[in-house]
Amino acid sequence: MKKLYSLFIIGTLLLSCNTDDDSGNGNNTGQGENTAPSIPTLIFPENNLLCSNIALGFEWSDSEDREGDHILYQVEIARDDMFTDMLFSIITPEPHRNFNFEKGTVYYWRVKAKDNKRNESSYSEVRSFITEPEVGINTIPQTPKIISPSLGQSVVDQTVVLEWESTDGDGDPIVYDIYFGETNPPVLLIENIEQTVFGINLSPDKTYYWRVIAKDDREGVAIGRVWHFNTN
Repeated sequence: MKKLYSLFIIGTLLLSCNTDDDSGNGNNTGQGENTAPSIPTLIFPENNLLCSNIALGFEWSDSEDREGDHILYQVEIARDDMFTDMLFSIITPEPHRNFNFEKGTVYYWRVKAKDNKRNESSYSEVRSFITEPEVGINTIPQTPKIISPSLGQSVVDQTVVLEWESTDGDGDPIVYDIYFGETNPPVLLIENIEQTVFGINLSPDKTYYWRVIAKDDREGVAIGRVWHFNTN
């Protein structure tokens, strides 16, 4: 009986050890789950933008991946907001891409992120834009071009003079809205000014973003790209 009792005790201990090991392996299995990248945020073109040309650059924010996996972006552009009439559906490693379009057409676009473990984010919001119609209708102003400060410039003064240029093919008078701030995209600072220069006070050790929107007196609008500069 003593031998049988001893064997029973040893067997129980061995069974308990096996149970603990199996439980540990189960916990480790759950730790390897891979997560999807974050949803990209659309930057440019802005929603309902009337574009001044048919060659357009698209921008969106970098997605983040918790595991540091390599990220690709799927960009979709269609002629309808259900994306059944698809014009482009491409994969790109960079958060920007250029496309060419037909004139006088409404387009819709969205972006999602994918990692190299086959995980995908949800799609971003859907935005629309319109390309400029054929000649004979009002020509919208030229997209504003940067003059000063240059893109990425380091500014040492406590003030800066923003300067840009734009023209209107019909000779219509133009007014400008300025978006400015430490966030990208920047927020509206002032609107409907006629001059193409504007002075602003600065703080040191900052990155500032700015954009100019040109508007003629016949509801033609051209939205410039986001520019940035740094202060020392």
